[in-house]
Amino acid sequence: MKLILTHTNADFDAVASMLAAHKIDPEATPILPERLLQSVGEFLTLYRNGLPFVKFEDFDHDQSPSQITLTDTQTIPVSYGIDSENIPTTIIEHHQPERKLKKYETWLGDEVGATTTLLIEQIQEQHLSVSSLEATLMMLGIYADTGMLTYGGTTPRDILAAAWLLEQGASLDTVRRFMTTPLGPVQQKLLEALLSNQQHENIAGYDIVICTAKADEMVSEISAVTSQLRDMLDPAALFTVVTLPSRVQLVCRSTLDAIDAGAVARNFGGGGHIRAAAAAVYDKENQEIVQEIWAHLKNTVQPAVRVGDLMSHGAQVVQAEDKLHDIIMRLRRIGHEGYPVVENDDVVGLLTLRDANRALEHALQDVTVRDVMQAGTFTLSPDSSVMALEQLMVKSNWGQIPIVHDGKVIGIVTRTDLIQHWANTHPQITEPTRPVINAQKVNALLGKTALGLIEKVAEEAQKQTLGVYLVGGIVRDLLLERANHDIDFVVEGDAIAFAEHMQATYGGSVHSYAPFGTAKWHLDADTAEALGIANGKLPDHIDFASARNEYYLHPTALPTVYSGSIKLDLGRRDFTINTLAIQISPAAHMWRIVDYFSGLDDLKAGLIRVLHSLSFVDDPTRILRAVRFSERLNFKIEDRTAELITNALPMLRRITGERVRNELNLLWQEAAPESGIYTLAKMGALAAIHPAFKAPSHLGKLFKRLRARDLHQESDAYWHILLSHLPNEDITAIGERLLFGKPLITAIQATHTILYELPVLKENSPKPSRVVAVLGAMPAFSLEIAALFAEEPMSTTIRTYMDSWQNVRPKADGNTLKAMGLSTGPIYSQILLQLKNAWLDGEINSQAEEERFLETLVKEARDHDSS
Repeated sequence: MKLILTHTNADFDAVASMLAAHKIDPEATPILPERLLQSVGEFLTLYRNGLPFVKFEDFDHDQSPSQITLTDTQTIPVSYGIDSENIPTTIIEHHQPERKLKKYETWLGDEVGATTTLLIEQIQEQHLSVSSLEATLMMLGIYADTGMLTYGGTTPRDILAAAWLLEQGASLDTVRRFMTTPLGPVQQKLLEALLSNQQHENIAGYDIVICTAKADEMVSEISAVTSQLRDMLDPAALFTVVTLPSRVQLVCRSTLDAIDAGAVARNFGGGGHIRAAAAAVYDKENQEIVQEIWAHLKNTVQPAVRVGDLMSHGAQVVQAEDKLHDIIMRLRRIGHEGYPVVENDDVVGLLTLRDANRALEHALQDVTVRDVMQAGTFTLSPDSSVMALEQLMVKSNWGQIPIVHDGKVIGIVTRTDLIQHWANTHPQITEPTRPVINAQKVNALLGKTALGLIEKVAEEAQKQTLGVYLVGGIVRDLLLERANHDIDFVVEGDAIAFAEHMQATYGGSVHSYAPFGTAKWHLDADTAEALGIANGKLPDHIDFASARNEYYLHPTALPTVYSGSIKLDLGRRDFTINTLAIQISPAAHMWRIVDYFSGLDDLKAGLIRVLHSLSFVDDPTRILRAVRFSERLNFKIEDRTAELITNALPMLRRITGERVRNELNLLWQEAAPESGIYTLAKMGALAAIHPAFKAPSHLGKLFKRLRARDLHQESDAYWHILLSHLPNEDITAIGERLLFGKPLITAIQATHTILYELPVLKENSPKPSRVVAVLGAMPAFSLEIAALFAEEPMSTTIRTYMDSWQNVRPKADGNTLKAMGLSTGPIYSQILLQLKNAWLDGEINSQAEEERFLETLVKEARDHDSS
């Protein structure tokens, strides 16, 4: 076991250098020390889910490491309880060695401003990547130890390292929030005056503050005071208006592009940029300036992201008096990290799955949730700001904050949601621009009719303040710029009620399935007219589903579903590229791409990736789906996903034949299904379905021939081609495994017989009567398939039979024989068959010849009877 350690009372450089060391050696585990500086602790409380650190109390101190990396210190703190004697130890420090190294110690230090700088250089040399969050923490490490690159010990190497981190997406806004700047006595006095004169307004969801003060003498560094004040109040934007003896000084600071500080300053003759600006005002009084600032902001600020935009709807809550043993299985199936605890609908605490499991490990299964929960009433409303969320997470140390509306828990926001939001709003500078979906793009790919339909659904959803999302293949294909007219929506709420509202408003009909919360809205011509989008062909129907989650009671079982949020709904899907959604309601988020599971990254990289390691165990048909999508999109099955497929192949034997058959029938609809079949055969999936299931080596050639023909039973045709090369007993076994039904099994066996068991068909010029004798009882579709895929001369022989020979009939029939005085009996069919064969083989070519031949046959029959 490899460990990464640092000094106690760890500052940002200490933890940042630990993180950087872990990036270089991912097998080494960074163990946080017993104590952290307050600002470091606050940062890790907010963002630890996105970082690899192990907390001090979770570290097994009895373990003996095989290797130690020590950062930002030269001595292992005693509190770790590690006997490091003779354990290979690498010391990385930005000061000179304080002692003589021991024989098992290696020094990699150098004199720079921050230890983090040394490790950034190694990361660059190895061409490693860092996330935006990691870059921000490393930037804090450098800034903390170099006084934001101003201390005398700062070197060019520190500045270059910081510049590289900025390129990787380090957030200077976040760095600023965790750094402080000291003020002088005059500035401190001004700060106190401004603090005592605050005006707060919530504009478009942003907390904006204006502070005013009057100074009897000139004050320098008002911008520094404003920055300090901004750090203390933590608003979205701050404006300080200071009346000086000769002018009024306005300083503007914004933390968001949505609030343009420069535009405010320019209104008063000043200047600056979107985040920082200033103006010297000579012709207006203090309060007049304040009023004009408020008026300008109310007219220009765009809506903010609110907690309601981040939350997952349909939070799973537990009751305070629930017995732990009664609910633990449900909690484990759902798998969330934390659950709001309620009593009479009021939040009274948070139960983490970790605490619940620990209680059970100590045989406390009879305790109530109240006995185990983290007590507290920490909640937010959907309109709360993201800043309020961050502050509450730090204050409560809860990783999940319940969202309450009208006295009821309606959702939850987690640290992961916050980190995702943080990453989306602070993308790496080197990242390509995220794709954009808008009305113009939808119109270009799907047409005006589909766009109009989507916009009408959005309009009705917005009236009802419902969260509604386009989901499924249509989203994936829009991003790939492919047409897809299967329109599916997920509703955060009652999808059936919403579908019925659409039907009541615009006509059509609705078929719903309450257990799954799904509804199909069938459209017709009257619907098109009511929608006002009659110019174009509407789809037959569109699907609505309530956002839901699911779990599997056992491997390969059909899922058990329960209501959830869009995030949970997307998280239950098969592959990351199918977890993407496009929000169409509320209006403020129209056309927003929702990507919780890095689907955009895999879409760009052309990868098929499952969401979790048990995905194929839960539903082995996803193996077949992975191959289908891989072939359709020309994507690669990601390496770990391919490994999971191999491990889960035996599970295919436990899936019902109908589900397997349905998945393979979908494969027939792809452009070149033979490629998918070869892939399934190579990976062992066909043999896993049934040991006798093998693909013919010439499958590609046969499938291409099939695609060149317009067969009315195309799906059955593929099965004929795929299986007819097998012995009839294997065809029976596979057909029964896949629940084909007797008619299809019999038809495929007939195709096998025609192609492989009738030697007469391989002769160059067989007697037609012999061919008719063996093919007369064969199903027409089997004959059609055999003619299409047989080699010459068999193909021509079968085709001639179908086009000509099977239609040959003598003119005489039973009535003719009866009129000739021949007694009825088996002799009738024998004579008529002889007549037919004579016609087929060219022994008779006219009615007169038939009549003469018939007289001969009848005479022979009479002579036989008389003898």
